[in-house]
Amino acid sequence: MSEAEISAPATTFLSGLGKTLGYNVQADGERLAVAFEPWSLEHEGPFQVPCLRLQFRQEGDRIILERFSISDGDEERVVDIEAARDALQAWMDWMVD
Repeated sequence: MSEAEISAPATTFLSGLGKTLGYNVQADGERLAVAFEPWSLEHEGPFQVPCLRLQFRQEGDRIILERFSISDGDEERVVDIEAARDALQAWMDWMVD
C-alpha cells in the first residue's frame, strides 16, 4: 500500500458503514462494492438523484478505495480519485470514527 492510497482500518470502517443507511454492499472477501442508492433517500423524486458507487479492495487490515463513480440513469462518470483525494480520505476517516 502506498502513501497516496485512500484507506482506512477495515474493521472500524466496516463498522462505521454498518451505521449508515441507504446503501447496498457486495463483498467477495477481497473486494467490496458500496452503492448509495437513490431509492433509499427521503426525496420526492429519488430517481432524480444520482447513485454514488465506490469500489474498495482489502489488503490485510486495511480497506483501500480503488474507484469512485456517479451513475445517473444510463450515464456513469468516474471521479478522478486523486483530484478528490483529501475529501475522500476525510470521508473514510469520518466513517471510522
